[in-house]
Amino acid sequence: MQELNIKQLVLGMLRTNSYIVYNEKNEAIIIDPANNFTKIINTLSELDLDLKAILLTHGHFDHIGAVPDLRKEYNVKVYAYEEEEVILANSAYNLSGIYGGEPFGIKADIYVKDNEIIELIGYKFKVIYTPGHTIGSCCYEMTDYGVLFSGDTLFCESHGRYDFPTGSGRSIIKSIKERLMILPLDTRVLPGHNEATTIGDERKWYA
Repeated sequence: MQELNIKQLVLGMLRTNSYIVYNEKNEAIIIDPANNFTKIINTLSELDLDLKAILLTHGHFDHIGAVPDLRKEYNVKVYAYEEEEVILANSAYNLSGIYGGEPFGIKADIYVKDNEIIELIGYKFKVIYTPGHTIGSCCYEMTDYGVLFSGDTLFCESHGRYDFPTGSGRSIIKSIKERLMILPLDTRVLPGHNEATTIGDERKWYA
């Protein structure tokens, strides 16, 4: 099994966590590229990485801001959950017209499904559908490495908001309890905001 490398960047007005995952061949993917294209490409350059794909946990503006420029610069495909198509495309739903300044929308190249395994740069990412923050929010589990990219579904001692368009408090709690709290206790949770945690540490809040 190849070594796993993860570089965390904290970007944009909402201090969004963007994660660059890369292998020993210097091939990389980025999860939730926030609105600081310059910082992202400078980091890729400093690490001598070749970007191969973009994974999105959901479609809010603070998680997709750098997608248009990265797509143009690297000609890479964008992956998102199938139910999130309308959020990505609609500036009222992705909040770019409300909080992000200039309204915009994007389309993913590949829409994924629940429990689908995506194989990129030699790693496997399992899609876990976790609606609640948005209708198409999802998480990506790297089962072989005990890592979960939880987006804005699960935070350290908290969870994402559900008062935005298509959000649901009942759904996010159900997603966390039924889809995430069943993962191994030592699973490292890398969220869309704030510090990392583990499933074991979060279970006390969702018993």
